[in-house]
Amino acid sequence: MKTKLLLFIALIFTAININAQTVVSITGEAVGGWGDGHDFDMVSTDGVNWTSTITVATAATDGGIKFRADHAWTVNWGPAAGDALKFPSGVGVQNGANIPCIAGTYDVTFNSVTGEYNFAGGAPIPVVKLIGTGVTTPGGILMSTLDLSTFTVSNAALVAGTVQFEIDGAIYGGIDFPAGTVTSDTDLIPVTAGNYTTISINIASGEYAFTAAPLYALVSLTGAAVGGWGDGFDFDLTPVDTDNYRLNDIALTVNDCKFRKDHAWATSWGSNGTAPTFPTGTPGGSNISVDPAGTYDAKLNIVTGEYSFSFPVISLTGAAVGGWGVDTDLTTTDGVNYAVTNVVMTTEGCKFRRDHDWANSWGAADISNNFPTGAPGTNNILATAGTWNITFNNLTKAYSFTDGLAVNQFGLATVSVYPNPAASTVTIKGEFASAQVYNVSGQLVKTFVSTENNQFSIADLSAGLYLVKVSDANNNTKTLKLIKE
Repeated sequence: MKTKLLLFIALIFTAININAQTVVSITGEAVGGWGDGHDFDMVSTDGVNWTSTITVATAATDGGIKFRADHAWTVNWGPAAGDALKFPSGVGVQNGANIPCIAGTYDVTFNSVTGEYNFAGGAPIPVVKLIGTGVTTPGGILMSTLDLSTFTVSNAALVAGTVQFEIDGAIYGGIDFPAGTVTSDTDLIPVTAGNYTTISINIASGEYAFTAAPLYALVSLTGAAVGGWGDGFDFDLTPVDTDNYRLNDIALTVNDCKFRKDHAWATSWGSNGTAPTFPTGTPGGSNISVDPAGTYDAKLNIVTGEYSFSFPVISLTGAAVGGWGVDTDLTTTDGVNYAVTNVVMTTEGCKFRRDHDWANSWGAADISNNFPTGAPGTNNILATAGTWNITFNNLTKAYSFTDGLAVNQFGLATVSVYPNPAASTVTIKGEFASAQVYNVSGQLVKTFVSTENNQFSIADLSAGLYLVKVSDANNNTKTLKLIKE
């Protein structure tokens, strides 16, 4: 009976510890920097409810802060995309957005189970609204700030009418549009119906501005290369700005295509008829002849008529491959299947991303089962130290990591290291240009350049297993194991 009771108590504590965190910290640009060396630990008595007092030095409009567990990014919290309330309180979710914040000193509370957080103290934040007949939101449109001076609202829709600004209950109006300075509580700002990228007011100077959303053209790609000409076969491009448009991951066959406006032939863009017309070209009336087939990113400038078709760049980045933002590019011949071989990785996190940009990135769907193969998700992929051959499917986003030491990819079969094991000196036999020696954690510890006798000292290395990555003049590589006695 006593044994069963002890087992029951142990199970209870195990269940509690699954949800409880060892440590929760606050990190981010607004408190000095992201990650290692910039974690401000919170205090908890139950592993769930955490408290801390921090000083936010800057507004960090493009940085902000986040909560994370155990000084790592495996578990982290920020507000969900689209949340209206992010500061001074909100609800954090796994891999959520950064929390925008205002300079000041705050008493912070955080619940690591529900994700609820609150920043108390600091300077009082004025309540600023846009009100009037031009506003359809009941009670007015609430505006936000990152510096207590400039208040903004993004992506707002207005109807024809008049508006005023309400600041802590006081009314301020003006006579100019789309920009001006507030004058009195009786003046009304005349507004034009439409969508506005931003509406802003500086409550110190009284200056305000309404920035209308740009008007984009409807541009599509059509033709036999995408399945047919015209109606029913228009693949719409997405505006990058008012001049430039793009269409990602469009499958093209060896055939002709053209760009056109408004799903009609009154305005269209094609090739000028001189080589090369694919994958890049200048405007003209001819069809664009696709060859080879593949899945491309299509781009068009509707002012100049210049166009391009290219395979998207897919790369792997993260602490496991040298740092976040350090990209290891994969190669492709069709824009769908990507691969890279003999990548030395450490036991850290990593992700795939498109065009060296975080706008499109993919990681693991499940942090508990994501390596060496996995389905797409938002979590980091937790790699295992070693040398890996990597594949990635740009359509399904499925990925795989296979042992890079198991296959010689580049015909460097004659290259070897001897003696092996070795105590102080090794010789690399065969034709090669350089060699890098990594420990089992993936850290570069030595670099050798080919010499007349190719003998190298390893006397300063600690005993253990190492990986020697040899490269030829064409940057082909092979990885060998070396044991240091």
